Amino acid sequence: MKDGEVVAQLIEEDIVEENKKCNRALILYVVGNTPLIGAIERFINNQWASVQKPKVLFHNEGYFIVLLSTNEEKERVLMNGPYTINNRPVIMRQWSENFDLNEEVLRTIPLWIKFSNLPLNLWSNQVLSKIGSGLGKPIYANSCTAIAERISYAMILIEMDVTRSLPEKIKLCDPKGKVLEQIVHYDYKPTYCQKCCQLGHTCKDQMKLRHDEVRKMWKGSKCKNGGKLEHLILRLTKLMHKEDLLNSWWKK
Repeated sequence: MKDGEVVAQLIEEDIVEENKKCNRALILYVVGNTPLIGAIERFINNQWASVQKPKVLFHNEGYFIVLLSTNEEKERVLMNGPYTINNRPVIMRQWSENFDLNEEVLRTIPLWIKFSNLPLNLWSNQVLSKIGSGLGKPIYANSCTAIAERISYAMILIEMDVTRSLPEKIKLCDPKGKVLEQIVHYDYKPTYCQKCCQLGHTCKDQMKLRHDEVRKMWKGSKCKNGGKLEHLILRLTKLMHKEDLLNSWWKK
């Protein structure tokens, strides 16, 4: 009891073992509809063949925590990206105790970025880190980039704020003052809705889909002598109800 409130005092020894486990954990989020945990386990079996079978935990906010066996496995999994599930991008980041899905995944996310035809003398870790820092927070170079195995492009994982416009190019100034304009290619360029602050769609696109569906239904309805008018009204009502449900879901 402290100042009239119940307080449980924790010491370092209480959490040291769990901290070790969590430091080997990855947070995994799939853009779009949340897959079943079985789909994530199949993805891991197919894509992460070099690691021991990890434990996968699901959080109700729509993301997964993957508990790997070693820090080396965690680093290897991150470096061998990017990954997709059913053509949907997989976003991964290291676990942290203050993790917040809305702040850390739905706003600032790691993106794999390619720098095509980057001069070979600019492939050092120091240079790649400076280029990455110009765009965001650099995390890793792709495994092929790290050992210069594939020299047609360099690939870096960079944490970027997707609520802002993503740059298409970056200027590099060498020690002699020569300026090189480097094109920035995104392996996946996310869509961010400024209206409802969500990743993976825009409300404008959702409205266009609704209009297209209504137009198709209208063309398919002959309405001779009112024959299909009631059916059309019923379908439109259901569609509007579906949109209301969608809007309420996004606001949660």
